Amino acid sequence: MKIIAVIPARYASTRFPGKPLADICGKPMIWWVYNEAIKNEEFADVIIATDSDKIMKVCKELDMHAMMTSDRHPTSFDRAAEVSFKTDGDHYVIIMGDEPIIKVEDEKKLVDAIRSGVEADVIQLVETMNYPADVVSQTTIKLAINDEGYSIFMSRAPIPIPKGALEYTYYKCIGCYAMKREALEFFAKTKRGNLELAEDITQLRLIENHKKIFTVKADFQSVSVDTPKELERVRRVIEQRLAMGDIIW
Repeated sequence: MKIIAVIPARYASTRFPGKPLADICGKPMIWWVYNEAIKNEEFADVIIATDSDKIMKVCKELDMHAMMTSDRHPTSFDRAAEVSFKTDGDHYVIIMGDEPIIKVEDEKKLVDAIRSGVEADVIQLVETMNYPADVVSQTTIKLAINDEGYSIFMSRAPIPIPKGALEYTYYKCIGCYAMKREALEFFAKTKRGNLELAEDITQLRLIENHKKIFTVKADFQSVSVDTPKELERVRRVIEQRLAMGDIIW
């Protein structure tokens, strides 16, 4: 079984242009994602998938394996699908380029789930939500997870509403997914459905078409960088890790 990690990195982000190259403690954001991923010996390869000459240039300078992909991809999954068309992996672990503090230990949990033989087209890394602001934020994607661990819906709204039981744990997506090759190809060939169009959540395309998304709970908190404020938060986390010797260059 060949598992390839793909890190989508688009330069022209609407909310945060040039985000993958944002400086974090002397290195671009994409470097932190890549160097954590290459610690995982289960990955046959780690590939940064970009549409930007600027990002490609930095990848070459820092000795990171990168692949140029189309600039017309509407989603990160479409970009990862192009990588799957050009490579021979059985599974692809997609690690979003704006997840610079994700830990390799959590990435390995996805690989463990693949090797366990769980029945799933996608395996999604999730974490518990500890801040009330995240629950009501439209930028934070919440999951409805059934008792078997499968995600049955995702929303930007706080779901479910705890009317019948107050002690409910909310979960949010982490930008890290393990996908079968066939699931990536299916995604790239399938049109957006009504739910995906309404919520603007990529994974709903799979749920709408009866694909199974199994969830794995992360041990470490992560932060997806969508704004400069979140970038500052990530810088503080990495500064602390460097000071503690948790990160060695």
